[in-house]
Amino acid sequence: MSVSQFQEWVNRRSNLPLAVKGHTFVMKGDNVFIVDGGKFIYEDALQLVKLLNSSSPFDQFNASLMIMERNGALRLIVLGLVAVIIVVVIFLARR
Repeated sequence: MSVSQFQEWVNRRSNLPLAVKGHTFVMKGDNVFIVDGGKFIYEDALQLVKLLNSSSPFDQFNASLMIMERNGALRLIVLGLVAVIIVVVIFLARR
């Protein structure tokens, strides 16, 4: 899905979801988009499409991190990593 196709989809005001590189974009209102459960405004959603379509793996990873941050998945991952680190520290301290 290119940027121009994304803009076309927005201009049609389609109720159907749009898939871009494995992520689902849903239009909710005039300027609000839901991407995998996270809310974005039009400019941010357009930036996501550009990053996801980039040939750079760093840009694609950055877009995935933005999506995970908005839908709460990144918070859960960080909390899980902190819990694992605490368990390892306690385990090593008892030795």
